[in-house]
Amino acid sequence: MLHKHQLNAQPAHNLVSDAPVQVICMKQVRDSLGAPRAALGKGEESPALFPYLVQLAQPERHREEYATQTDVQQTIFLSALASFLMITIFLSGLMLWRLQTEHAAISIIYARLSPAVANIQVTSAGVTGSGVVFDKQGHVLTSYHVIRDAQSDRDIAVQLPGLGQVPARLIGWDLATDLAVLKVDAPPKRLTVAPFGGSDNVQVGDLAVALGNPYGLSHSLSVGYISAVGRRLASSDPYAPDVAGVLQTDAAINPGNSGGPLFNANGRVIGLNTRIESPSGGSVGIGFAIPSRTALQVARELMAHGYVRRPFLGVAGRPTDAGQGQEHGLVIQEVYPGSPAARIGLRAGTRLVRLGDEPRETTPDVVLAIDGQPVRNQSGLNHLVAQHAIGDRITLEVLRDNRHVMFETDLSEYPATRLQNTLTKDVPSRHTE
Repeated sequence: MLHKHQLNAQPAHNLVSDAPVQVICMKQVRDSLGAPRAALGKGEESPALFPYLVQLAQPERHREEYATQTDVQQTIFLSALASFLMITIFLSGLMLWRLQTEHAAISIIYARLSPAVANIQVTSAGVTGSGVVFDKQGHVLTSYHVIRDAQSDRDIAVQLPGLGQVPARLIGWDLATDLAVLKVDAPPKRLTVAPFGGSDNVQVGDLAVALGNPYGLSHSLSVGYISAVGRRLASSDPYAPDVAGVLQTDAAINPGNSGGPLFNANGRVIGLNTRIESPSGGSVGIGFAIPSRTALQVARELMAHGYVRRPFLGVAGRPTDAGQGQEHGLVIQEVYPGSPAARIGLRAGTRLVRLGDEPRETTPDVVLAIDGQPVRNQSGLNHLVAQHAIGDRITLEVLRDNRHVMFETDLSEYPATRLQNTLTKDVPSRHTE
């Protein structure tokens, strides 16, 4: 029988004190305790000693698991931190590269294409505007309202960088889109032509560079971004559809910028600056440009015919009042003489007619639909007419004296006699969404 002081002096004591340092898992604990257990099996204290050894090994296992978890967490944290720093550095470099690229593009645009931007003045009216040369034949695209007050071709002064003032004549204009084409007399080799790009591919956030002559300050550059695409500008011609696909920009556009180009980062004309929305009359960061696709289509029509060919119905009016009990419709207020609407006898306004010996007051016709498509206002009617070609036959549903009447007529070409009378002193700067 061993006494306690003898047990403490045996080698088993060293095994007990060394075991917690050596074991790292329960299997190793069991393996390492095989010899002590056998050695101590001869003593009566051994049954109490073995559980004690197991208790010593258990905290060590937990400490190792905790240390392993801590290492994994530290590894994950350091990896995430490194990834964050790398992404931050990459984005910062990308932003710096973009700014440098945009700055270089702006400088190139001005150096290469400012000679294509014309300074246009109407001497008698004291009006200053801008224009852009778009072919080697000397055609210059501008805004109609810039030259609308000109008394003759001699009243229009066009200046180009390196050429000075050059003779110019008016080729044609389009009130609906507020566009006009001039032709300057200059050697083709000395003309700088601005390339036009696809306005349909423009996106919000794209770079926008405006060149023009704001307040007569020749060849001024302003920079911004495309703020919106697909805006609609109300046409100044009651018989023409609204201008669709208009670009909105925060690049500074002021009086004198009208008719000047709006470039993208590649130096291509994506729009022609036309109007601003401003309570003060100066730039507040809301400017509008006719899309280049529309501008080129109109320019080609003007060069070929002197005006833009459009299908024509010949009615103008106002929407029905809500109190009339009619959900939609256009109350006819004007029927253009000789138009398709006049030929089928559409009635405008209130008038007196005689039925036998009795005078009778008639009410205006209300256009309810074209080819089954409801008409709600003048803009809607013009849009439906513009979807057809000249000569197309359309069907009109008309409310006359509380009866629904159907009419058919062929659309004619917009009359040249009306085009000759569209010179107006008012081109409103209003817009619709």
